[in-house]
Amino acid sequence: MYAQRPLAYAPTPYSYTPNPALSASINLDEEVKLASSSAERDLYESLAEIYSIIVTLDGLEKAYIKDVVTEAEYTETCARLLKQYKSSLGDDTVANEFVDLETFKRTWGLECPRATERLRIGLPATVEQASHNAPAANMGPAAGPAGGASGSLILTATENFITFLDALKLNMVSKDALHPLLSEVIQSVNKVTDGDFENRGKIIQWLITLNQMRATEELSEDQARELSFDIEQAYQGFNADPDEPLHVFDLPQIHTKPSGTELLRALDILAIKPKSFASSGHEAVKAPTVYPTGVPRYLTSIISSPLSWLDTDELREAVWDAAAARLSERSGRSAMPAMTRVFTIPSPTGEELTLTLHEPSLTADNLGMKTWVSSYLLSQRLHSLLESTPQLVPSETTNPTPKTDRTLRALELGAGTGLVGLSFAAIRGQSASIHLTDLPDIVPNLAHNAALNVELLTNTAATVTTGVLDWSVAPEPLPTQEEQYDLILAADPLYSPKHPKWLVETIGHWLSRGLDARVVTEMPLRDAYLPQVQEFRERMGQLGLEAVYEGEEVGYDDWESADGGALAVRCWCQQPTKMVIGLLTIAAIPTVTGVALGVSEQRKANERKNDEKRMAKFLIDVETNGETQEDSEVCGKRFVLRNNKVYLDDPNPLNRKLPSHTVTSFYIEYPELEETKHLKRGLGLVTTTSDNPPMLGWIYVDKDTHELKYGNRTASVEHVVGPWDWTEDETTITLEESPDFYAVQEEDGDWAVYFDRDGDELEYVLEEQDKLDNAFAPIALKRKLVEQLLQQAQAQAQQAKKNDNS
Repeated sequence: MYAQRPLAYAPTPYSYTPNPALSASINLDEEVKLASSSAERDLYESLAEIYSIIVTLDGLEKAYIKDVVTEAEYTETCARLLKQYKSSLGDDTVANEFVDLETFKRTWGLECPRATERLRIGLPATVEQASHNAPAANMGPAAGPAGGASGSLILTATENFITFLDALKLNMVSKDALHPLLSEVIQSVNKVTDGDFENRGKIIQWLITLNQMRATEELSEDQARELSFDIEQAYQGFNADPDEPLHVFDLPQIHTKPSGTELLRALDILAIKPKSFASSGHEAVKAPTVYPTGVPRYLTSIISSPLSWLDTDELREAVWDAAAARLSERSGRSAMPAMTRVFTIPSPTGEELTLTLHEPSLTADNLGMKTWVSSYLLSQRLHSLLESTPQLVPSETTNPTPKTDRTLRALELGAGTGLVGLSFAAIRGQSASIHLTDLPDIVPNLAHNAALNVELLTNTAATVTTGVLDWSVAPEPLPTQEEQYDLILAADPLYSPKHPKWLVETIGHWLSRGLDARVVTEMPLRDAYLPQVQEFRERMGQLGLEAVYEGEEVGYDDWESADGGALAVRCWCQQPTKMVIGLLTIAAIPTVTGVALGVSEQRKANERKNDEKRMAKFLIDVETNGETQEDSEVCGKRFVLRNNKVYLDDPNPLNRKLPSHTVTSFYIEYPELEETKHLKRGLGLVTTTSDNPPMLGWIYVDKDTHELKYGNRTASVEHVVGPWDWTEDETTITLEESPDFYAVQEEDGDWAVYFDRDGDELEYVLEEQDKLDNAFAPIALKRKLVEQLLQQAQAQAQQAKKNDNS
């Protein structure tokens, strides 16, 4: 057979010889049509042109970045390519086949990130941002238009702004009408200045929005109103003197029926930030954003308006709440709403540590809800104050030689918002533990602030607890030597004639009798309380303490003086000591409980009992219906942690295939960030993530995959962190009031845990992850209290011992 038909390759047993009778005849001279019609041919030619434009534009962007082409050449070529691109998409047939840029790139395998960004913006880079050759290129940010630009350029930019705003007023809201006008606005502005001004970035954002629209597509009524507001603000920012504040009439007025977005932006401009403790009344203060004249009336007009043109009740409530907050901010410090403050604390290494503190609104006489300047001053000096005095360590005998391997025990009296105590904890880390105390009404916020800073305190291996300590009530029984403290801190503790006696007696009860025991106090020298300061000094002397260091310093409180400036406060600081004996230290654990342990009898019994229940540590085991093989496989498994995810594994660590950490959990209020506080997600689920060193983390549900994971606040805050709770029997764990959890088997055979947030038995999220064919089983999460398990183990051990004896 091979001899009859020569082959172009060596024959093998598997060679195939075509049958001439079955072969199709091909005429090599016949023209092959790539398109069935001229319309189809034109379509693919247009798509090919678009393809070449994108590739060319990507190469041009690279050449411009490498400085291979001049700015003029780049600008001319890029503008031409962008026009050709828009022109090609002007045909509806081509646009429908093109769909959008991302789809086109995916269809034809294009990788062109630089061209993608340029096409998204629709302007050359030299136009998007001011050219280096612009007349005002050397002007600083927000320098305004007057710098070195010629009057004709400023006039042109002004005309373009007015033309664009007039077009909007004439209801010209299509892309074809607005995009060229807005392009002229940004080009003319860039010729005047490269400095930043209010809403300059909004011009670019709107250019991008318009550029992504179809040629005949129009803005909605809300979009047009928002665009008009943004460009109006940009125009005012372009013309404004950066040092000149706005007038209240520059803000959106109620009679014009502005959108909710416009009103919220204006109210944000009117927000009064708390004064800094570090700023002097004689220092230059940045001019206010808006002249104060007329602002209260403006805010009142918003609060009294029904805002009937806004779409939703939620939006109206948000505007009213913001206006009310701005009005209360102008009614004095006592009337201000709750706020969150950030403090930077120096450390011995030169690094600045950042603390975040929440200050609720001041109510009645709860002055501990506010951070006072004396606390700020003391926190700024802790890093050097404690290092410059004799070493603070606990001692067991009268021998003055310190034992540096022991942990310093510290107590803060009247901790308030916790600035001093938390600063001390962050600075000293694992070398000290501190207990922050105050009255019952103050402690919940104090505990909240400890939780807010859990990441910093964990990173520095600090141990912080909070609790109630009433100076007017003598402890019964009196503290033992083991319960006393080596260091007591107190900032601004005297604001009643009774306080000197109570404070000194409390110090006498709780200060250890160690050689290096210290009391560090700082208090303002207010004229009305100078007698109390003197009484405090005398009583401290009678207690047997003497000052080893004292001095005065000046700070600036956030109460305003009569002229509206910063209020200077003169403070006295003292560090007395007594050379007597102290006893005990405890090992430092790098965790922050952030709860008020040992709350006083003044709390309601049921509330205290509920808190204790939620703080009780528990393991999490799985129960199933037992109807399927998967149910049987996961039933009785326990929550474990590894590789940032929650898995199910054997309760006995010795029977596990892979090393993992057993989840040991308890409930605690999740410490929201300022920007997530409105979510009010309630109780979070805390777990130990490591035994050595001891570490804590949050169990959360990934918002995209619905997997249960664990991590710190930074990792968890954007996901589903709560509210976690339990059912009425207090045994089944719920999330967002739902007990619907699933075990899903992964490719390696491990069982991961998912939360059915959509109520579709995970169909959507598993399909997105190509896991629809994976084995899965509905599960119930059961709390197993650690204390009860220990009691059961002890009972079993005792029973086994009895059996052995018998």
